Amino acid sequence: MATVSGDPSPSNTFQSRPLSQLLKLAGFRVRGRRADCSRCDGHSRLTVAFNDEVAFCHRCKWTGNLRTVSRELGLPLAPESSEARERRARAAQFDEWTAACHTILTRQLRSLERRAELAKKILAQFPDSEAAWEALAELYHNEAGIIAALDMLSFEKLSPWLEVPMTRDNLFAAFEAACERTGSAAHAA
Repeated sequence: MATVSGDPSPSNTFQSRPLSQLLKLAGFRVRGRRADCSRCDGHSRLTVAFNDEVAFCHRCKWTGNLRTVSRELGLPLAPESSEARERRARAAQFDEWTAACHTILTRQLRSLERRAELAKKILAQFPDSEAAWEALAELYHNEAGIIAALDMLSFEKLSPWLEVPMTRDNLFAAFEAACERTGSAAHAA
């Protein structure tokens, strides 16, 4: 255990307790990965779900993490390491990248669908219109690839478009590898 200063007293020692212990100290009744909420009015039975980092009450909507619960209990907090800060920054970059990719792909698919709908109307009147046939063909040739990419970004496990289910960890590893290969500015930030 690290200490804030030379004083090793328990009140001055960083607490590296699991969230389940912190919840118990805060008055929650913990059973497995669920807990009774001490903040809900009235009776609350197993309404709090938690993992190693965060907790959430499905009844009163209270939420907390290791740092906020420690702070509420008055326990000293260990300073965040530079590695943890960097991991958090990389995760935020990844989330921004996936959101941007999702937006681009959704707009592209919607544009192709609008053009195809217009093409169908044109073909009803002018069945020999090459431009209308090309618009339909463009949708039909690109739709599966775009939907597969959207499923990959959404980490779909049962997608008919993907050969292998995508996980956040696998996509993040590919994101990291691409950043290293390209030496992108996003990686340096």
